[in-house]
Amino acid sequence: MSSKKKMLTSATKLFLVAALSLSSFSCSRTSLLSSSDTKATTSSSSNNQVKVKSSSVINNQVVVKFSSSVPSTSELVKFGNKYNGKIIKIYTRLNITILQYSSSVDISERIKAISNDSLVQYAEPNYKYSVDYTVNDPKASLQNGLALASLAKAWDITMGDPKIIIAVIDTGADLNHPDLKNKIVSGYNVLTQGATKPQDDNGHGTHASGIAGAETDNKIGGAGAAPNCKIMPIKVLDAHGGGGPADVALGIVWAVDHGARVLNLSLGGPDTKTFQKATEYALMKNVVVVAAMGNDGQRVQAYPAAYKGVISVGSVDPDSKKSDFSNFGDWISVVAPGRHIYSTMTTGSSTMTTFEGIQNNYDYLDGTSMACPMVAGIVGLVLSRHPEFTPAEVKERLESTARDLGTKGYDEDYGFGLVNASKAVL
Repeated sequence: MSSKKKMLTSATKLFLVAALSLSSFSCSRTSLLSSSDTKATTSSSSNNQVKVKSSSVINNQVVVKFSSSVPSTSELVKFGNKYNGKIIKIYTRLNITILQYSSSVDISERIKAISNDSLVQYAEPNYKYSVDYTVNDPKASLQNGLALASLAKAWDITMGDPKIIIAVIDTGADLNHPDLKNKIVSGYNVLTQGATKPQDDNGHGTHASGIAGAETDNKIGGAGAAPNCKIMPIKVLDAHGGGGPADVALGIVWAVDHGARVLNLSLGGPDTKTFQKATEYALMKNVVVVAAMGNDGQRVQAYPAAYKGVISVGSVDPDSKKSDFSNFGDWISVVAPGRHIYSTMTTGSSTMTTFEGIQNNYDYLDGTSMACPMVAGIVGLVLSRHPEFTPAEVKERLESTARDLGTKGYDEDYGFGLVNASKAVL
């Protein structure tokens, strides 16, 4: 580690507003849930008031979801003119378009008008979200996250199956990193609509990818939680770690449609119809969704972590105590190590390495963004042993085998406890 003190970076969340139609495959929500979704509300924290995650809007833009297919180009132009907006992007797969307005326009009034159009299913602000981490320069030369989650014992049983693919929906991944290049399957760059590869220009996605599945026994770097499972990099966020709703929605859909069994979402934001539908689509397609609780250190309800059926992950320190930055609430599933987490970092220039004092190749980060992919990797191990498990069964397995922490039984700080990989894979 460099002796230079690193800048401590606060981070806002990234549960991005997604949008897609589920009209052709609607499902009952209760069919996706396990009994463990009904949780007690005992908390060791004094503040029991639930706060809702807020977010800014990208350049006064509006997400428009059409009831059926996206209209033709000429009809879209007429639609934009009708509501005095400029069509700036079209997502045919999602039946979505983005309308741009000048900063002087009150988009809340435009959203009301657009929502009443017979062609429209709904309209909502194009919220902006960003990755959820903090930069840390620990004194310890090694982190103990893998041991804390009992991964070594789990590896005696399984190191994962290459058929199990973990999609990291984030800023992409360093496709040439020596600890990742042999683990990566074809991914997708939503921002360029597949014109370029999902190469990471931020660093966050590379770090998360390494935690979930960095190569093991190659005499370099560290080990991922699921050494033999594959990683699918999905780039939905730009070099600054920010992105919009439809981009994340398309990333989720693409990953599900191309064979991912696990989705890692180290991101969060407000509850929206679009993101809820994207999450439900993944669950209905038998794909496990793992999401970070967030780093406000408060009882802040962010999504997709707060959606039913999602494995929501909080963070603990190396002493198994709740990390001070980790959000809490009665939607938390389990906790995992999220402090002083050593993992892969971009080998070349990226936002983190150029502007935030992070070292190339490997470095430490803190955050529920780090705890989340560790659990996603463990989910990969569970599915390697039990590929027939549904998302609800995987969720129940992790929660029922977790090591109880804090108040006896379920509590809002630790959920069902510290994830225990060795018991979960049995």
